[in-house]
Amino acid sequence: MKEEREMNFFDLCRVCFNGIGRGITACIQFAGTLIRLTYRQWWVVLIVLVLVLTCVNIYTRKDNRIYKIDAVAILNGPTTELTQEKIKRLSFPVHPKINAQQNLVELLGLPWEDVEHISHLQTFHVIDCLHDSVADYIDYDRKSSPLDTVCVQMPNRLCIQYRTTTPQNAALIEEALLNYLNSDEAMQAAFQTKKLILGREVEFAKKQVEKLDSLTSAFYFEQGTGMQAQGARSKEGIVLGRREIKLFPGEIHGEFRRYQKLAYLQAFCTAPVVLEDHFAVHPAPVNGRTKWNVIGLVIGWLLGCLIAALVENRKAILSWLKK
Repeated sequence: MKEEREMNFFDLCRVCFNGIGRGITACIQFAGTLIRLTYRQWWVVLIVLVLVLTCVNIYTRKDNRIYKIDAVAILNGPTTELTQEKIKRLSFPVHPKINAQQNLVELLGLPWEDVEHISHLQTFHVIDCLHDSVADYIDYDRKSSPLDTVCVQMPNRLCIQYRTTTPQNAALIEEALLNYLNSDEAMQAAFQTKKLILGREVEFAKKQVEKLDSLTSAFYFEQGTGMQAQGARSKEGIVLGRREIKLFPGEIHGEFRRYQKLAYLQAFCTAPVVLEDHFAVHPAPVNGRTKWNVIGLVIGWLLGCLIAALVENRKAILSWLKK
């Protein structure tokens, strides 16, 4: 009985390289077969290419350009899950006999001509990589996880995006969408709770700053000048003999930064959903002419080669079908 030979690392590398080489050779041979087929049946491939490119240019005509429009929303109280659920109602009709555009007309209160070209209304998570409550990027590829502790999904940010052929109506859609979200009862309840808690946090942070500042000022203005003259400065305060009196500079700055952050959040806490900026239009259309002409050229050539192969082997195919 022949003993099985164990494969070492170098044998494994050789097998992998041989497999890659055979794959590259097969691809080159397949490309050569397509080129020969194109040469023999050039008229078939040319007709198919012209038809495909004609369809592509009709799809990418100027009045049919599709643009992505999005904005980052600040959620004052509502969770990202709740906001996504409300926006999902706009994308999926609540009744089988009502399509998505009719659903937009009913829920947003807009006329048909303003929403008939809207599609792909969806949301994306906003990612914070540095854990500083500042948005770093938008997860358009949906690769982030709620359990990820490095690239964290921000709980108070959400990107709202849709596609349309009429980007000039972005301001009208923005106003209607915000009215729809901010008038919802669940969104309003979460907002009122958030507003109350945030107001109390701002007042507490302000009092902490004033308290620490008053403790520092008391040493300067209430102590005698003789005691202050005997003092020597240290990194965190003043040393009087063997006693050290801290002046709380680090604590004051920390509390003041916290107060500034809370005050910034309070300035934006005017509604359940507030946009960081207005809806912006992506300059590159989804169906750009250059990109789709290249795609159409490749698809048209492959489709033309397939039809050319069927034309060349039509007799064999017919005889097989007659069996």
